[in-house]
Amino acid sequence: MFGLFKKEAQSKLRVMGHDLEVVSITRDGKILFTGEAARKFPKDHFEGTIMEVAFVCKSGSPYFAYYTCPDYYVAVAAPGGSASFGGPFETEKFRSAVSQAIGAFLVKCLKDTLKIDAGREIVSFSHNRAHTNVLAYISSIGSWAPIQHNDAEGDDASERKAAAVDSGHVKLSEVIAVNELSPSA
Repeated sequence: MFGLFKKEAQSKLRVMGHDLEVVSITRDGKILFTGEAARKFPKDHFEGTIMEVAFVCKSGSPYFAYYTCPDYYVAVAAPGGSASFGGPFETEKFRSAVSQAIGAFLVKCLKDTLKIDAGREIVSFSHNRAHTNVLAYISSIGSWAPIQHNDAEGDDASERKAAAVDSGHVKLSEVIAVNELSPSA
């Protein structure tokens, strides 16, 4: 009864006037959190607008958090790139602020749901560029996973990788970030 009014970590955040939502948190090739927005997608949906942030830890593999932010994605995916988001300095300021806000969410979420104190483990963060991951539903594990998929791969790479995991031909840890940021090319 005492925990009845305990406030849960909110996956919907507002940073520098832009709305974003954390859709996934992973570590060691395992899904630790799936956001409400992701759970509402149709299971055949592939979400290609997610962005990746790695949280390096003192020991063990990094945590990876994935989020959507329509304003930011449209700006950096457009031909003008960061110029349409206020230029490179404003873009870096935003990426840093987003990473800090998501880091705070990650720490609270893991503490509340899994009783993991990640706040003492995280030592730095690194924000990846656009077009490195696609959120896909993996029916064999009953969860959404941030599949590595970059511009150098074909348009159907996410579908092929998700199908390979579902069929048991590859492990999930082979197609998601485990030790470092997803490759951008």
